[in-house]
Amino acid sequence: MTSYRVLEGITRAARTQELEFAGDGVLLSGQIDYPDSHQSHYPLIFVLHNAGCDARDGYQHYADIGLECGYAVFRWDKRGTGRSGAGARGSTTQDAVNAYEIALEQPGVDRKRAVIIAQGAGTAMLGSSFGLFARVQHPYGVILATNMLDEAAITAIDAPVHIVMGQHDWNPWQKYGKAACDAHNAAYRHGASFYVAPFADRTLRLSSSVPPVFHAGIKTVMRDWLLELCSGSH
Repeated sequence: MTSYRVLEGITRAARTQELEFAGDGVLLSGQIDYPDSHQSHYPLIFVLHNAGCDARDGYQHYADIGLECGYAVFRWDKRGTGRSGAGARGSTTQDAVNAYEIALEQPGVDRKRAVIIAQGAGTAMLGSSFGLFARVQHPYGVILATNMLDEAAITAIDAPVHIVMGQHDWNPWQKYGKAACDAHNAAYRHGASFYVAPFADRTLRLSSSVPPVFHAGIKTVMRDWLLELCSGSH
């Protein structure tokens, strides 16, 4: 059991808790947002970050989608970003597993309906360490945004999968979208699916817009997939 303490917080959600919790030798900071509805338990979205220095605020678009669909959403600052501490020692994978554990412990969360949204390098981490996350709680579903798992690597994820990619990602969507989806469907009966966003870049934004905006088509397909998953039709 990982210890943590709750802090006061403000967000766009109906209710938010700011959290501090132990990573692997470093103190991490995050938050859980609850939707504007009256339920005793909510399905959960856990955001697994891309590589780089982006903190939790860089994933507000996922929080907005999740809250709209009736999910509680957990985001956190990786070590060295936002309000989290920095440290050269320790495993960033273990940091993420600790964060997942903390997310599942929050009041009002239905831990059996936990969905992981992994982006970029986060998809690679999830593929290589799926067993660590599954031992804490087997995911109810997984969204692979800007997927980096090929046909062989994606079969590590034994859960319903939805892949979203930009048309102009530097990784070809034919391999990391369609072929990966086909390989997952050949290995499991979960019913994997994929979507390629026209004109979107690797960040799933329209770079032609100033400033770049998150692709509207991705919002729609993610929302539809999350609502269908939450309805229990999978």
